[in-house]
Amino acid sequence: MSKLLFISDCHFGHKNITKYRPQFESPEEHDEVIFDNIMSALGKRVTLWMLGDTCFDTPSMAKVKAISNAVEHLNYIPGNHDTDSTVRLALYKEMVTLGLFHKTGSLFTQKDFWVCHAPIHPAELRGKFNLHGHTHDTLMPEPQYINVCVEHTKYTPICYDELRAIKEARSK
Repeated sequence: MSKLLFISDCHFGHKNITKYRPQFESPEEHDEVIFDNIMSALGKRVTLWMLGDTCFDTPSMAKVKAISNAVEHLNYIPGNHDTDSTVRLALYKEMVTLGLFHKTGSLFTQKDFWVCHAPIHPAELRGKFNLHGHTHDTLMPEPQYINVCVEHTKYTPICYDELRAIKEARSK
């Protein structure tokens, strides 16, 4: 069985990212730190879920290609920044056409979690927890939401076992 990893909101190629993540000296440093963290966690028996807002320009798409080549499966949920401009929508469509993703869509179940980019409505949880991104530093007040934005995962993917432990602790 594959090791399951999750990450959201990498924002590769975002020219103004240091405005939002000031701990980085430059967009290039930002991208390299996150990319290196991802690559160091990967292997051929890994399934990585990227929950949107990953690449903002054509050069940063090379990072997604490298990630796709380094895992057994790359599953991708597009975020708001993947479809909010014609350029980024074209990038997402090109990645789909290139076959970089094992699965892509807006909402999936993975074991005992709903997996999506933005948090789903509480009435739709139906007893499951929600792994999401989109809200960056903001945490949902309800314990059933686990934010996997890079700001909450030390800019590295988080593994399913750790997420399951968070769920168990919050379920008590």
